[in-house]
Amino acid sequence: MKKPHKLTEFLAKKRLLITRILCLAVALEFIINYQERIQHLLTNPAGIIISIILIALGSFIRSWSAGIIQKGNRLVQEGPYSINRNPLYTGSTLILMGAVLYLNDIWAWIAAVLLILVIFPFTISREENSLRNKFPEQWMDYAKTTGRYFPKKISWKKLKYKWSFPLWIKNREYQTFSLSVLLLLIIIIREIV
Repeated sequence: MKKPHKLTEFLAKKRLLITRILCLAVALEFIINYQERIQHLLTNPAGIIISIILIALGSFIRSWSAGIIQKGNRLVQEGPYSINRNPLYTGSTLILMGAVLYLNDIWAWIAAVLLILVIFPFTISREENSLRNKFPEQWMDYAKTTGRYFPKKISWKKLKYKWSFPLWIKNREYQTFSLSVLLLLIIIIREIV
């Protein structure tokens, strides 16, 4: 097995810190250029609706995934994990794209591209290598039938899998879910007021 590159390891381990720093930088830029950003929001109702849909869908996918995944105990291949091997990142990508579309800011787009095209793939590769090592036989079959990002085939039978609220809590998905709900409320309130 090929040893991970040091940069890969660093990005994978620090992805949450990097994400928070990028989000803070984008938020500060939004505050600095508040008038310009508000003008954009007032003239772009379709973008706002699409943003809300992307954030809600991404939050749903993440919550669905977090209520099924059993980190380290078994290789989960049901529910959203039967559609692609990384539904948590699919959900994160949708939330991120919704937020960036809403902001429509060059720095937000740069941060999103950095996360989606650099940090997420490094982290996904690291996590998949760990699963491949921990569940070698199961992983081979799973990787053959389930795409990394996009579905190879959809098994309606495998989609039906018991979701667990305690597992959702254990996986701390309430953090992302709360932030998504807060973001949706801010968007909706800003548009109503």
